[in-house]
Amino acid sequence: MRRLAIPQDQDPGRADAAQGTQSPDAGVEPLAVISPLLGRHIAFHRRLVDLTGGVKSALLLSQSIYWTRHGRDIALSAGWFHKTAAQWLMETGLSAREQVGVRESLRSLALLEDQRMGIPARLHFRVNLHQLGMRLACARMGAAPVADWADRFAVAELLGPSVAFHRTLVSIGGGVHAGLMLSHALHLMRVQSRHRRDDWIGSSVARWFDEVGLTRREQEAARRDLIRIGLWEERVSGIPPNLSARIRLDGLLRLLATCSMPAKAARSPVAEPACGDAANKRAPKVETRMWEHRIHVLTKAPQLLRQNRHNCSDKSAELRVSNSTGVSVQLQLSSCDARDPGFAAGGGALIFPERMLPQECDAARALLRGSGEQAQVLLDELAGRLQAGGVRSTPVSYLRGLILRAATGSFVPELAPRIAAGRQQRQRTLDQRLEQETQEQRLEADRASPEYQRRLRAQREKVNKLRDELKQRIAKGGTP
Repeated sequence: MRRLAIPQDQDPGRADAAQGTQSPDAGVEPLAVISPLLGRHIAFHRRLVDLTGGVKSALLLSQSIYWTRHGRDIALSAGWFHKTAAQWLMETGLSAREQVGVRESLRSLALLEDQRMGIPARLHFRVNLHQLGMRLACARMGAAPVADWADRFAVAELLGPSVAFHRTLVSIGGGVHAGLMLSHALHLMRVQSRHRRDDWIGSSVARWFDEVGLTRREQEAARRDLIRIGLWEERVSGIPPNLSARIRLDGLLRLLATCSMPAKAARSPVAEPACGDAANKRAPKVETRMWEHRIHVLTKAPQLLRQNRHNCSDKSAELRVSNSTGVSVQLQLSSCDARDPGFAAGGGALIFPERMLPQECDAARALLRGSGEQAQVLLDELAGRLQAGGVRSTPVSYLRGLILRAATGSFVPELAPRIAAGRQQRQRTLDQRLEQETQEQRLEADRASPEYQRRLRAQREKVNKLRDELKQRIAKGGTP
């Protein structure tokens, strides 16, 4: 297989390395930080590629199977579910033009039905489960079709192993094929890191086709786009020569952090867009400025939360926000605060919610770069939502949604003031406790000094002398 190469002046990753720039999270394992930034993934079934004849058709059919099995009121609606073109774009990364072609292909195979229903009329979809089960069973040489699609073990055996597809990587790579290659390559690199191997993975055409279903032409186009934006590196080694590849994790981490603030990126004077939008200028049927992934990011505050009562003082607010953030006033610091070298009471370091893992804190720190003074407010809002149970996605995904709202000017802190008030109250309580302990230690030190012991002995001698005089008067019959 021919190795794709580009000049050094067109490779941003090599240019940064030549200039000696460091990654935004130097000293932190990039894979551990990237995983929380990706959010949830879509289960992409490789066997559906052979059934539908294309990766994009298999991707939309995989997501349709998910909604058929896990959607709300699917049984009452006879398997129909509603999706708009914008929702398909946010979930799969397929543009409106790609969706039309994919739906037509699946409709011709009798695997997916679409129909307008309701008032107003909206487009609904339904998977032909019987036809799908029969085709998959025939492809597996006499295997029995699934009788009950609610049986997850039978469905998993029929559909086979799935590939984790991250929608966020579609915006970075500039297309579904590049996003699928990045998703699977990250998985392979993560597996090799667990076995303490190097981060180079096999990149033969046969392997990529067997594992994700991409053809040679689709692989070459995706690799060319990823190399152009500085995320893909290849080498030829061994006898016979084998092609290996790896992802530039530092560059991917920078792009993931940049994609969280599209408003600032749009105002950037740099000629090349940040999120890999320029990667597919020559590729057909690909939109360059794709929307940011929001399927697993709640950009608006949940509306099903109970209204909290108004607190007129910091003391009343303390009961609702206690144990919600890891702050310096607590006896045990959270793992995130302990890792922060600049952590100190009032020292300006970020205070993360206690429920966040260290890897999630590193990812959040990368997302909050550039938020300025509003960074702590965003973290306090996240802590309040975690305490109220309003975060259904990962904390990093929810934080990305808050940052997007802050970038557009629509962010209004609702629970952050309560979190800050409780933290201030706990700080005052700890200050009073520390002051009391300091006074007690000072008194103990004074009591142990020689001057204090001399004064104490003098007072005891004076008391003993007065007591002896009093006993003598009583013994003589005098009055005391």
